[in-house]
Amino acid sequence: MSDLLANDRTPGSAIHPGVLIKEELKARGMKQKDLAEAIDVAKNVMSEVINGKRNISAALAVKLEKALGIQAEFWMKYQVNYEINLIRIRHKNSIKKARIPGKRKKNLMAT
Repeated sequence: MSDLLANDRTPGSAIHPGVLIKEELKARGMKQKDLAEAIDVAKNVMSEVINGKRNISAALAVKLEKALGIQAEFWMKYQVNYEINLIRIRHKNSIKKARIPGKRKKNLMAT
């Protein structure tokens, strides 16, 4: 029987919002150093965000809103979804590794 359940809401991977910033910059023909300068953020900080090594804070979300015209709430929701997805992935993997009888394990994985 498959480990997949119809109501399994665990993603296969979590996508950091920095990926979206990178794509937005590419679409606009901008460089990350230009965005960093425009919003008064250190170039290394912007690089860390874009490469998924640093999260988007509320302050950064507001700066991105002003520079890119994309609402701060969008950036924050994407950041929260990323963090939740990371937790779901970790939780699912820990349940898979646990020695729990089959029926109970499937019920735990459905939550």
